[in-house]
Amino acid sequence: MTGLLMLAAAPLALAACSSAPSPTPDISPNPAVAPHDERITLPETMGLALRHPAPADRTEHQILYTVQQSIRSQLHAEYGPGANDPLLTAYWSGDGLAAVRREVTAWAKRGEQPVGVLVVSNVSYSAPGADGKGTVSYCANWQNVNRGNSATHVVGAAVQQRGTAGTYTTLTFARNTGNRGGRWKVTAMTESPKSPRCPTSGH
Repeated sequence: MTGLLMLAAAPLALAACSSAPSPTPDISPNPAVAPHDERITLPETMGLALRHPAPADRTEHQILYTVQQSIRSQLHAEYGPGANDPLLTAYWSGDGLAAVRREVTAWAKRGEQPVGVLVVSNVSYSAPGADGKGTVSYCANWQNVNRGNSATHVVGAAVQQRGTAGTYTTLTFARNTGNRGGRWKVTAMTESPKSPRCPTSGH
């Protein structure tokens, strides 16, 4: 049976519209890693809603938790710390780390911060194969996220125009055997903006 798990943040100071989605409870870390793998706290003005089927086993739970953490680390870095935010290296590595740092740097160069609720839906999980790599694909919808000026805190236009399709994203995961607990990390990321695979609604 398909379940629904979403991610939480404090109440937002801005809603893009009266029916904007709300961030909701986090995926909990696996008990084995909970003591050193705390959930990432986002600013009150930024939230994340992640909708996906209930994990079928421990590995899927761990990888979906890493999806949550990797996206939250990206938003956390975009909001302030920038590309050198240590949270990025906790959940990203290799080509994946280089890709997410480019996106974070693009926000910083514009002097902007994300404000609102990012909706992640249409999640598809592929279990790790013989090479030890698994993938998760999803649609990222930014219609309810606006560009906030980092200096003046004035909120500008939405990141994604209403009525347009979201960004189809695929993350590749591999277990980092060199650190405590063998944490999964994003090793690659591909994105297709305005993908026909994604819904046009941000709710």
